[in-house]
Amino acid sequence: MKHVVTVDEDNCRADKIVKNLCRNISYACVQKLFRQKKVKRNRGKIFAADRLQAGDILEVFADLTEEKKPDPMRDEKLFQQLQRMVIFENEDFFALNKPAGLAVQSGVKISMCVDILIKSHPGSECRLVHRLDRDTSGVLLVAKNQKSAQKLTKLFREGKIQKTYLAIVDGRVNGSGVIENFLAKSFRDNKEKMQISDAGQRAVTKYNQLESVGCYTLLELNPLTGRKHQLRVHCADVLKTPIVGDKKYNPYPVCRELFLHANKLRIQELGVEITAEIPVYFRKFLADVHRAISQT
Repeated sequence: MKHVVTVDEDNCRADKIVKNLCRNISYACVQKLFRQKKVKRNRGKIFAADRLQAGDILEVFADLTEEKKPDPMRDEKLFQQLQRMVIFENEDFFALNKPAGLAVQSGVKISMCVDILIKSHPGSECRLVHRLDRDTSGVLLVAKNQKSAQKLTKLFREGKIQKTYLAIVDGRVNGSGVIENFLAKSFRDNKEKMQISDAGQRAVTKYNQLESVGCYTLLELNPLTGRKHQLRVHCADVLKTPIVGDKKYNPYPVCRELFLHANKLRIQELGVEITAEIPVYFRKFLADVHRAISQT
């Protein structure tokens, strides 16, 4: 089994990545694979605790068929569910308009995710090359083969894939600007969050005010780096206007949905620009606020 390390897996432990790839085997079995030297990085030696970089090729030399449980790889219903999300496709990759609430990868208490759905693709070698938070909607790229995954991962790493998000934030933001700082993980009350810290990784976001509606602002956000929760932290802690519905960074989330949508993705080198339709609840919220203002 081969896997190209994605941008979102950059700096992750090797054993964690292997466990995510082989979800039906135990953590003890994963450690055994490393002890038996059945895992290679770029065809060289690797240890379980080593941290990988985006673009690394991870290989597992083991027959895991006995460890696997029956999976829904050829489930027609799952394939139809996947097809309803497809908004672009060529011979190398396709793009989904991921709905809010659908996780990208499996985890605790997650019975369905994009990673399961893409295995229903015929003749599938499909693999994710980046991620979106579970509650974030919008454009998500999926490579159809290893070569395409490696190329797209390289373009992401080199900043040659431009992403544009739309967000409704709680408060007024005027004009446009660039936010640049460093983000690191923080653990408070047994909960993982990201926070601004000089000990973290560089995070850069361009923002632009599109519309002010009452006490809310519609923002266009362009992340120039890909740090975890980058846009959510920058809105909440730098602009002091947390995203509406953000239960992690907004003390008064107001809404059940997170109002953050990956609206466009542009790959100039390939001449591709993909736009994901804005969710109904997103448009309805803006319309309701407009209506409330007009009635006062």
